[in-house]
Amino acid sequence: MIAPLLARFPKLRTRADSSPVIPQDQRDACPGLADDFEVIDRELTPSFAEYDSTALREQNRHRRQQVLILFGSALLTGLGGLQAVFPGQRWPTILLAVIGVALAASARYTNESESLQRYLTTRVKAERLRALHFRYLARTGPYAGSDRQMALRRAVLAVHHDKEPE
Repeated sequence: MIAPLLARFPKLRTRADSSPVIPQDQRDACPGLADDFEVIDRELTPSFAEYDSTALREQNRHRRQQVLILFGSALLTGLGGLQAVFPGQRWPTILLAVIGVALAASARYTNESESLQRYLTTRVKAERLRALHFRYLARTGPYAGSDRQMALRRAVLAVHHDKEPE
């Protein structure tokens, strides 16, 4: 029961490997689309992998920062209780102040680093590129004509420039 909770727990160091949109075994099941897969691998997959990996790294960074703030807050609460138990001792007060300042600095860094915003921005780009895989393979919209590869290149460039692909 605890394992599913820990599966999403942030890692100290993460290797953000992007998994392919269409796995190789499913590609092998559709030999008629081999030429389309080659175009996708050349024009679309590198950009998708870059944005997907960046989004995964930023997501982990944001989660790690939030967990640090959560654990720090719990530690501060415990130290406040310890200070109430030992009112004549100075060390809980000093420790409380030091950890409080460190936690405040960490929260400010979290806010200024904008890891959540970078995660959301790169995740949107990755998902737009993921959708392009299927639109291209389905030959719909601008990918139905004879100039499909050029339309795909323009769509990838539009995503790079924060525009909605046509």
